[in-house]
Amino acid sequence: MKEKFVYFDLGNVLVTFDHTIATENLSKLCGHDFQAVRNKMFISDLQTRYETGLISSDRYVDEINTTFGSDLDRDTVLNAISDMFQPNWPILDALRTVQQSGVGMGVLSNTCEAHWHWLIQRKEWEMLHGWFEKIILSYEVNSMKPDAGIYQACESACGRSGSQIFFTDDRADNIQAAADRGWVTHQYHHSDNQSLVEALSQFL
Repeated sequence: MKEKFVYFDLGNVLVTFDHTIATENLSKLCGHDFQAVRNKMFISDLQTRYETGLISSDRYVDEINTTFGSDLDRDTVLNAISDMFQPNWPILDALRTVQQSGVGMGVLSNTCEAHWHWLIQRKEWEMLHGWFEKIILSYEVNSMKPDAGIYQACESACGRSGSQIFFTDDRADNIQAAADRGWVTHQYHHSDNQSLVEALSQFL
């Protein structure tokens, strides 16, 4: 077994997303203005509770319908809030670099059931399938980056710790929390995919 392991963030690393699109989708469906819907989805604690597994998908939909006086069915709401992703094709260079080394890979993501299922079940994008040995999702482990619990779950899952683990994420706070545990880290920027490949090559 290789003594190293690499975790990739999902949103804005493996795929890109735009919360504005999700908000517009739901705003049109429930007939309320954009800002009111945005406040409920992302300014309140609704999304945080959903991404930490404190509420189910059914409860999420119920809260949306209760707030806006709508009667939208479960699939309609969950598809609306999830249809905001696009593949990040340049990340394939990094995935191939790790795969060729024989080092294992995983996903470490703050996400909810709706977003994950929409991506994995509905999209055949190459960067989402066939690469990853371990999948650590906030809603399943009841902890979100940068809280320690989700990083502990990653260490337990891959059987490694400290400098044996490489992690790339687009957010500085998530990177810092990993670095504080001794992980090797790289903050990802879409405009400089090559720097991630170089950092991985050095780690591997």
